[in-house]
Amino acid sequence: MSARRLGDRAIEMPHNPQFISFPRSDGDSSRWPTNTTRIVDNSGEVNFMNPLTLDHPQAMKWRLGTAQGIAAATGMQANPSYILEGWPAGYALYDHNKGSADNPRHDLYLFGSKHNKRYRSINEFIPHAIWLYQNTALDMSQCLCKYCQKVPQREVTALHAPGIMRAPNNSPSTPARSRPGRTKTMREVAPKHAHDKVYASVQKAPIPVISKSPNVHSRATMLVERNSDLRAVSSKTSMKLRRWFRTGELLWCALNRPIQGPNNTAIHFWPGLVDEVKLKTRPVPRETLISTRAPSENGKAPTDISDALPWSISQSTEYRMQLLAVNHSYLVSDDRVLPYQAHVPTDDLIAALKAFPTERLNFDRESMSKFNPCPQFDAANFEDAVAPYAMAVQIGSTLSSYWCLTDEWAFEYQLDPNLSSASAPPRPKSTPSLATSLSAAIEAAGQHNAHASTSVSNLPSTSSTPVQVHPNGSFYPDVSAPTHNVSLLETQRLSARVLGKMASPSNGNSPPLTQMRFQGLWWGAERIWTDEFVRLKVPRRCIAPLGAEHVLPPSGPGKSSKATWEASGKDLSELGAGSRGVFMRLDGLFVVDAVQADGFTTKKECRASGMLYELAEEDWEDDSDSKSNSSGSKENLAPVNFVPAPSPLNPHVSPNSNSQTDISVASQVPPSTTYSLSPTSQQSHPLRIHYALPEAPIGYFFRPILPEGYEAAVSLSFISGRYYPRILSHPLLEDFVEKAMTDSNGLLEHNNLWSLEGLSAGFHNSVDPVFYKASRVKMVEDGDKTSLQELEAHKRQRMREKEDKIGDDDELGYPGAMDTTD
Repeated sequence: MSARRLGDRAIEMPHNPQFISFPRSDGDSSRWPTNTTRIVDNSGEVNFMNPLTLDHPQAMKWRLGTAQGIAAATGMQANPSYILEGWPAGYALYDHNKGSADNPRHDLYLFGSKHNKRYRSINEFIPHAIWLYQNTALDMSQCLCKYCQKVPQREVTALHAPGIMRAPNNSPSTPARSRPGRTKTMREVAPKHAHDKVYASVQKAPIPVISKSPNVHSRATMLVERNSDLRAVSSKTSMKLRRWFRTGELLWCALNRPIQGPNNTAIHFWPGLVDEVKLKTRPVPRETLISTRAPSENGKAPTDISDALPWSISQSTEYRMQLLAVNHSYLVSDDRVLPYQAHVPTDDLIAALKAFPTERLNFDRESMSKFNPCPQFDAANFEDAVAPYAMAVQIGSTLSSYWCLTDEWAFEYQLDPNLSSASAPPRPKSTPSLATSLSAAIEAAGQHNAHASTSVSNLPSTSSTPVQVHPNGSFYPDVSAPTHNVSLLETQRLSARVLGKMASPSNGNSPPLTQMRFQGLWWGAERIWTDEFVRLKVPRRCIAPLGAEHVLPPSGPGKSSKATWEASGKDLSELGAGSRGVFMRLDGLFVVDAVQADGFTTKKECRASGMLYELAEEDWEDDSDSKSNSSGSKENLAPVNFVPAPSPLNPHVSPNSNSQTDISVASQVPPSTTYSLSPTSQQSHPLRIHYALPEAPIGYFFRPILPEGYEAAVSLSFISGRYYPRILSHPLLEDFVEKAMTDSNGLLEHNNLWSLEGLSAGFHNSVDPVFYKASRVKMVEDGDKTSLQELEAHKRQRMREKEDKIGDDDELGYPGAMDTTD
C-alpha cells in the first residue's frame, strides 16, 4: 500500500453553518493515545499520534461528512451547511505519523469511545454518531456501526439508505497529494526477430486434491497469515536465520549499547512486541566477477544468467519492535532478537535492580514512556532505566500467564448410522502385561506423586469404586485401555474425560453435528498455529518407555554414542531418546464436552491433538523389536521425578479442569465423530501434510512414535511452547551455549537451554498460562494494567518494611542509598 498524506486543499467553514451537537456521549479521554511526542528513532523513522484541532482541514472534513449523515438519517431538511459543532464529549481526532521522518505515512483515527478502540473513516463513524445523537438510553444493541454489530463495513453501508453514507467515489479521509500531470507518449514496440529467445518458467505439478470423507462438511478457510508463518518455519531457505517470529509475539531485543549498571552488571536485552515484520533484500557482490572468468569452450559467454551477474541477492528479516513500558519502537535485524523463552535476566542484574533505593523508583506512566533504552548516540543511564525496565519485565511475565484461542471455525460432521452405541467393542483375547496407552505412564507417574504430595489428586482410579459411563452409553472402539487390568468401564471413563462425550449415531436424514475448532492460539508470549511443531512438557521416557499398544518404545543410542559410552564403561540404559523431549505436530485444536468425575456432568474444555515425535540419533539403527507395538511382559515403569504442571483455567473453555494428566491415543478422527476400526477411514485432516517437517537438531531426525493414522489428544497444559529449528545456533546464544558446554557442573545444569531444541524435556523451559483472555489486545492491555498495580503494591510493601527497620541506614547497599559523612 502506498503511503498516504494529508491533503493540502483547505476546507472552510460553510457560510451560515447549521451546527449539530451531541446531547450525550460514550466518550472517555483516557482512551486517547499517549504516544503524542514526535521522536525520531535510530533508523530515522517516527511513530506517533498528532492530535488535530477542530479547525484542521481534515477535522473539518470529518465534521462535515458526519453531520450530513446525521441530517439525512434523522430527516432534516437538505442543507450543505450542516457541520458538527464539536466532537462528542471525550472524543478527539488524531493523525498517525508512521515511517520515514522526512516523508511519513498519515492515517486519521477518531479515539474516545468506551466501547470501541477507534474509528478509521467517516463512514465507520457515521452510524455510531447517529446512535449517539438519537438513542437517549445509549443501548449498544441499537448501534449499527461495524464495531458494535461486529460485521464488515460493506454490510453496514448496505443497511443505510442512500445519502447517509459518503459515496464510495469520494476522496478518502487522507487523500493522496496530487501530482503534476505527465504527457503520455506512445512507445514503439520493437519487432521480434527469429533469433530472440523465449523464456518459460517451469514449476512442479500441483498437489492433487485429496478427496475427503462424505461425512465431513468443512467450510473453513485457511488464514493467509497462518500459511505464511508456517511456510517461513518449514520451507527451505537460503537465509542465514529463518523468519521465526510473528506479529504480536513477545521477544527479547538486544540493545545496540548495553545499559551499564553497578558491579559489572548491564541490561543487554529489552522485551518488546513484534509490531511489523519486513523482508530486507540487498545485493551482495560476488567474489569472482564475470570479467575474470575463463570463456567457455566455444568462446561464448556463459549462458547461465545467474552465474553471469556480478552480484547475488541476500535476504534477511527485520522486525519493528514496540518496546514494553516505553513509548519507543525499535527496528532490529533477525540476529538481534530472541524468543522470550530463550533469555532470562541474570541473577546479578536482578540483584542490582532489587538494590536500587525504593524511594527513587518512579512508576509514573508518562515518566517511564519518555525513557529511551536505545538512544542514537550515547548509552542510556542505568538509574533512569530501573523503573521502566522493571515494568517491562513485569509486563512480559504477566503476558506469559495469559492465553486465548483464535480463529474459530465450525467443523461439521455426521455419524455413521451403522455405528452401534449400545454395546462396547470386544476386548482383545490376549493383552500384554504392560500398559497399553500413553495415559498409563502418566497415570503411574501421577499415582507415585500422589503419595509424596497432596497437590496431585483426582487421578484415574482402578479401585472398585463405581464408575459411571457417559449418559448416552456410547463407546470409543479405537481408544487403548490404560493397562491390561483396567476395566472396560474405567477405560471408557478415561476416554470420555479426554475426548469428551460421544454423540449418539443418528440416521442419514439428521442434520450434521458441529464441533468448535480453532486455527491457532496465543500461548503466553507465542503465537501458535495448527499444523506446526510444539514442544510437550513430558520427557520421552514418560511415554511408554517399553512400548505399548499403538506407541513405539523410545529409540536407543546411535552407533557413535554407543561406542563412546561403552569405551567409558558407562551404562547404556541412560542413552537414547528417553532423556529427550517429545514433539507434537499440532493437527487440531478443538473443544470437547469433557465428562466430569461424577460421570454425568460435562464441561467444555480444549484439547490439542496430533502425531507425536521423538528425537532419534541419525546413526541409530532400528531393529525388529522396536518396530513392534508390544514389548513382552516387563512392567511399564514411569519416572518418579516428573510432576505434571498445573492446568490452565478458563471460565468459558478450559484446557483442563483439574490436575489429571490424561493422554489418550485414538484413531486419527475428529472426536465425537465416526469411529471405525479402520484407523484412516475418516480423519480430521488429509493424510498428505502440506508442510515439510522442520529441521531437526544437528545429528538427529524426527521419528514418529505412533502408527500412521493415529494421534494423541492432550490437554493444552501439556504444551511447553513453540519449536524453533536450530535456535541454538543463533548468534546471540553462541556465548551461552559455549559456556554451557564447558561448565564444570555438567551439561544438565543448562537443561533450560537444551529444551528449546528438544534435547531435554519440555518442562525445563515452558510457560504455564492460567488466565484466559478474549484477544491479544486484551492480553496486552490487562498485562500493562496488572503489572503496574503489582509494582506499585511491591513498592508500598518495601517502603513499609523500610520504615519498620530502625537504624538501618544502608538498607540496600546501593550507591547513593545512604548519606555519607566525614
